[in-house]
Amino acid sequence: MNENILELRSVTKSYVPGINVIEDMNLSIRKGELVTFLGPSGCGKTTTLRMIGGFDLPDSGEILLHGQDIGQLPPDKRPINTVFQKYALFPFLNIYDNIAFGLKQRRMDKELIRQKVRHALSVVDLEGFEKRSVDSLSGGQQQRVAVARAIVNEPEILLLDEPLSALDHKMRLEMQAEIRDMHDNLGMTFIYVTHDQEEAMNLSDRIVVMANGVIQQEGAPEDIYDRPANIFVADFIGTSNIFAGVVTEKRRARFAGSVFKTDTELPPGTRVEAMIRPENVSITGPDQAALKATVTNDIYKGAYHEITAESGNYEVCAHYRKKLMPGSQIGIDFPRESIHLMPHDMDMNVFEGIMNDDGSVDFSYFSLAPTQGSLPYAKPGMKVAVSFEPSDADLSDDQEAGFARGNIDTIIYIGDHYTYIVRGDNDEEYYVDDDWLWNMGDRVSIEIDPMKFRWKIIE
Repeated sequence: MNENILELRSVTKSYVPGINVIEDMNLSIRKGELVTFLGPSGCGKTTTLRMIGGFDLPDSGEILLHGQDIGQLPPDKRPINTVFQKYALFPFLNIYDNIAFGLKQRRMDKELIRQKVRHALSVVDLEGFEKRSVDSLSGGQQQRVAVARAIVNEPEILLLDEPLSALDHKMRLEMQAEIRDMHDNLGMTFIYVTHDQEEAMNLSDRIVVMANGVIQQEGAPEDIYDRPANIFVADFIGTSNIFAGVVTEKRRARFAGSVFKTDTELPPGTRVEAMIRPENVSITGPDQAALKATVTNDIYKGAYHEITAESGNYEVCAHYRKKLMPGSQIGIDFPRESIHLMPHDMDMNVFEGIMNDDGSVDFSYFSLAPTQGSLPYAKPGMKVAVSFEPSDADLSDDQEAGFARGNIDTIIYIGDHYTYIVRGDNDEEYYVDDDWLWNMGDRVSIEIDPMKFRWKIIE
């Protein structure tokens, strides 16, 4: 028996031709789950929610409810209700009439409406508020009314689009607990959208991490936190120490200037990124650990001190129970069970194009001429690919330089350097390593020595 209440199959959505907001998304949601879409602004999470709710239609692909395609149905024909970010309550109606609005539109019996509204008010703990005006309520109370108005229709799926964003931190925490309790008591499927990592961790049965319209990873909160699929997830979720490295032998890897035992078994020679959470970093005496380091900063966080230390060219963040003075010499170790190895993504910076009669190659976003001897058997019309390592490229603010241009979209610190994701003018991605700290949104060009491009004939 299929337990999935909702399935997205190869769903794609764009608002501008050639630039996809959602790219070939495939996702299944089980009945009764609380699933959270998590990601930075512009990643496509709200667009996905709107397509599920019927407010946007997919360009291609299927949205299946109990196996039936609902992708082209209007919102009122779907057993799905939405709690919007701004609640969308009617200011000219009292609380009772706000909650009863949808039921009245369906011309339901008055006594049945009264019973359903009272039940919804009890679920959100607002009994006795029926005659109050919307303007008399706090932000948290308005949020509860919006939830009551949605659940009173008894939808199969409830969508929540950043419903707590307007609340202060304390109220957000209280409402997170209430939403979780409501979900557990109702047994309804909730799909929640947020950019707040803590909120996603507190609420979710399963988290779907998104970036640039693509699912990066999905799983239980502890899996997302402890075993991120790639450096984007590792960097986006919580605080991480990330180092580029290589597997040296069985269950051993070299990174951060030393060799460490690990519990991850990968073939020797595999390039990896190693992640260690700050709370798992071990601080000892300077001669008792794999790394010798100098403390550069100590920030008191209440439950712990956030220590920043430098070991050679590498920077390490650690949580420690005691204060450490800047300049102090310490030892740093990474317990083997705390090291998570992620195989290096070899598909970054790979582009395909067609060779012209003059020997140049047109790619979707730029043109290049292969260096002499790099494609000895290529002929006009052949499909070829070019690639380059992030470490072989450089960023420049000279817009006339380089082979491509764009804006910095993501910044990830990798131990002794930054990895940047540059969003090109046609929405393409370039990965570039750089020692210098640029700013989000900076306009840059990408320079590379022509000899460092790697060429390959595909056909």
